[in-house]
This record gives sequence, structure tokens and C-alpha cells, in this order.
Amino acid sequence: MSGASTTAGIAIIADDEDLGRLLLAEAVSASGLTPLAFNNGEAALEAARSQDVAIALLDVDMPGLDGYAVCRRLRSEPRFASLPIVMVTGHEDAAAIGRAFDAGATDFISKPVNWALLPRRLDYILRNAAAAERIERLAYFDPLTGLPNRQCCIETAQRLVTEAERLEESVAIVYLDLNSFKRVNDTFGHSVGDAVLRNVAGKLNGPLQSFKAENQHLSLSRFGGDEFVILLRHASARARAISLAEACAAAFKEPILYEGLEFYPAPSIGLAVYPDDGEDVATVLRHADTAMYHAKSGAAESVAVYTPAMSSRLSNWLDLEARLRRAVAEDRLSLVYQPKFRLQDNKLMGVEALLRWCDSEYGDVPPARFIEIAEDSGLILDIGSWVVHAVCKQLREWMDRGFTVPVAINVSGKDLLHGDPARVIAEETGAAMIPPSLIEVEITESVLIKDSSAGRTALRRLRELGCRVALDDFGTGYSSLAYITRFPPDRIKIDKAFVHDVDTSAGNAAIANAILSLAESLGVTVTAEGIERPGQLEWLRSRGCQEAQGFLLARPLSPAELERQFLAPGKPSEEGETQMPLRRQGQG
Repeated sequence: MSGASTTAGIAIIADDEDLGRLLLAEAVSASGLTPLAFNNGEAALEAARSQDVAIALLDVDMPGLDGYAVCRRLRSEPRFASLPIVMVTGHEDAAAIGRAFDAGATDFISKPVNWALLPRRLDYILRNAAAAERIERLAYFDPLTGLPNRQCCIETAQRLVTEAERLEESVAIVYLDLNSFKRVNDTFGHSVGDAVLRNVAGKLNGPLQSFKAENQHLSLSRFGGDEFVILLRHASARARAISLAEACAAAFKEPILYEGLEFYPAPSIGLAVYPDDGEDVATVLRHADTAMYHAKSGAAESVAVYTPAMSSRLSNWLDLEARLRRAVAEDRLSLVYQPKFRLQDNKLMGVEALLRWCDSEYGDVPPARFIEIAEDSGLILDIGSWVVHAVCKQLREWMDRGFTVPVAINVSGKDLLHGDPARVIAEETGAAMIPPSLIEVEITESVLIKDSSAGRTALRRLRELGCRVALDDFGTGYSSLAYITRFPPDRIKIDKAFVHDVDTSAGNAAIANAILSLAESLGVTVTAEGIERPGQLEWLRSRGCQEAQGFLLARPLSPAELERQFLAPGKPSEEGETQMPLRRQGQG
């Protein structure tokens, strides 16, 4: 694309006759363009390559490079693909006209030229060219960042591969994805996310400009969402692309500033090279994507260069996703329950349901692993429904044996914003004939801070149903008093990261004290997570923390073990408390 318009830009004129050049220059000046006139094709071609060209008018018959040759060479370069090129010649035969359009001409003007009509004709050509350029931008460029889009990137990669075959060079594809960018959108909204993406494009352009001096065949595209692709053709493409990828990663060590906020959208970068890592663009692109996921998994630094072993790991991910989908459909997940105790008198106040998955081939799959897969695949909505059904079924069984114990379940941000947890809980509690008030919903800060109408509506419906709302992992996200006072939760859970050294670290102690003071002023219950040492427990008890859970008090237990240790020996009270002294790990 030329980037030209009808009101600015350069008109390249090539004609070996002095009068012809003069009259053509006057005609293009009448159209608002600046003429650059030359008496030979070589000079005109060189000038076009260094200018912002709006149109080219070429005489067919010139010494050296004739008009046909100049037209063909211009068309061979991507930036001139939509440039209006007008052939001006005394030849009017069909063969001459055919040769002009075969060379890539936009229009054909015969001599003698109607000079009075020519400016109008040029205006018409330029208007059509501008319309074609707008269409091309819509088809090939991302409107948010102005970068080439996915389709343009793939076509450029195919052209570079064809050139590399001829020149015995290589083409590197660098695939970049922003870590945790979804959290920016979920927390602050898509308008802020769009602003961050525009800043990301600017950050990437910085390293690219320094590399372009030595690497002419270098391009950056927004491939989609928060994914960007860099293409580089060179005899030493792999080494140069690694240096470029590392420079891009380094650029993100400084935050992106927007409206007083700081964002650190650290990238995961994967790299693959044609022809070493694949025989075609689709294969190399897929392998670059695989390398990127390898970097994202933490198995490598922020830049990962593709190796065949990575494909087997991605295959493992896809296999786990398929197995997880079957496990949900076939009811092969399970729940364990971690008790929560009131510190004032060591009474059991409830339990938190924790999801577990034991696969026949992979064994016990860590929750962090399969929850990540579920979030990525959208399966998290089905899993959320499964958890509600399983909890309601378990509560019914306990109530039938005389045990009443509140159960907390974790609800993902995706489920809260795109699912309907209140409807699911209402249906399942109704079917099991248990009160919805026995279910507490735990959400993370990002869901609350997003403050979307969907999120507010979902939380309101849960409250109306009788469910309590707990704010999980408090202090690890974008905490803000304004958001908490706007929709105060029933419970705040101090994240274990602050509990870990609360009795030995002044910093963690200050944070925990601040959270306890905030909760007291709002009338909100505080539960401390991750209690592992007596020192932590006594510090929290002395500061007025109401509840606690952790391995020191009780590990996650199966339903049968929970009954044996904490439910069966006591008598349930009206509030659902069990008259059971707190048991330490290893007792009973």
C-alpha cells in the first residue's frame, strides 16, 4: 500500500520528452500532488522507492527501463501493490494496451493527451485508489493497532518463504502472547485493555526499528487478541530472530502506564524457522505457537525456540483436555473438604470444597494444571455446574444423617460473568431439598473490581438466593476500598502469601492488620488461609481474626474422614456449628 491520498503525496512522472514531463507535472499539480519528473525509468523507480507515492505516470517508450519494466518492478514490491500506475503512450493498438495491463497498470492514456481533461481523469483514478486502499486496510490491517492482521501476516509469510527458497535463506516466525492479559480485560474493561494493546504495539515497534536497518524483510502483525507475530527473512534468520525476541522481552520490563495505572503484560515468546522446523508456513507457525506455550508454561525462559519435543507436550495438553472433558461427563471428578474453624472457641464453622481429579493414565492431576486447561478450553462452566451438583448431593447425604455444615465453593470469573451460577445453585438445591444458605460462593478480587453489570447482577442474585459471598485470596490482586464498600462481601479470606510469615515479617503483619481493621469497620468476617505453624495461629488469634483454615488445623478430607473426625462425635447446633474441639494435624 502506498499510503497516498487525494490531497497529499508524490506523483512520479517518467517521460523522456521535456514537454510531456512539463504538461504531466502541471496536470498532477492541479490534482493537489507534488510532481517528481524524470527522463528515464531507472531514476523514476529509485525515487518511487524512497517517497510516499500517490500515483505514477509512466511513458512506455524510454531508453533503458521502459514504462512496462518500471511498472512490473513497482508491482513486485508489496508497498506498491495498490499504487495507481498510469501508462502514457502513443501506442493505441490492442497489443500495447494488453502489455500495459499485464505489467500491472491501473489505467492507459493515449497520446496526444487531452490536457484539459487529464486532471479530472487523475482525480477519478485517485478517488478509486483511495477507496481501494480503504477496502484493503479493512481486509488486511488491524483497526486497533494499525498493524497488519492475521490474513496479511499469513500472506506475507508465504511470500517470504517463496523468496527464501529462491535465495537459499530462512524465514523466522516469532509468536508472542501476553501473559494474564485476560485479567486486565476482566478487571478494568475492554477499553483499558485496548489501550494497553496499542501500547504493546508501540513497545514492540521499538526493538523492530533498531533491527530493520540490517533486516529489510522484517514485519510485525497483530495475529489476534493479545497475540503478535514477527516475520524475519535472512540467511541467518534463527540467530537474528532470537536476538530480536530477547530485545522484545526486555522492552516489557518497564511497565505500561495508562490513566495512573501500571501494567506489566510480560510476554511469552515462541520461535520457529523455515525450513528447519517445517516445510510450509502453516507448520512453522504452528510450531512457533507451540514454543510460545512452552515458554508460557514456565518450562523455559520468556523466549523458547522450538524443538520437536515441545509438540509432544502440547499433545499432552490436548489429551488432558479431552480426558478432563470425559471425566466431567462421566462423573469421574471428586471433592475433598477442608474445615474452617472459629478461633474464639475452636468450633467447626464450615468447610471449603476442593476439586480433585485422578485420571486412569496420568494419576492425580494437580488442580492448578487441570483448572488452567478448563479455563483455557471453556470447560470451567461445566465443571462449575458439576461442583454445585456434587456439593448439593453431599449436603443432602449429611443432612439425612443429622449433620448440617456450610460448604464454600469456588466460582470462576468466567462462570460468574458468562454463566448463571445462581440458576444452577437454585436448581440443584431445590432438587436436593437443601437450603441455598448452606452454600457460600468464593470469588476473586478481579471479578469484584471489574464491576460489570453482569457481575453485579450475578452477585445480587446469589445474595437474594441466600448464598453468602466470600472474597478469596484477598490482597493479591488490585485491591481497592472503593470496590469493597460498593459491594461488601460477607467474608474476606487473607491469602496464605501474607499469612506465611505474619508472625515474623513486619510487612506481612502490617498488611494482615490493615485487612483485619478494614473488615472490622465493614462488619465482615475474616478467614485466614494457609495456617501451618502455631506461631501464625496465635498471632492471628491475638489480633482478632475470627476464622482460620490450613494444614495445621486440618488437611482437605474425604467426606467419610470429615464425618469421622469432625461431624459424627458432636451435635450440630441451630447455626450449623459442630460442638467439636479443634483437632490438630495428626490427631484422631
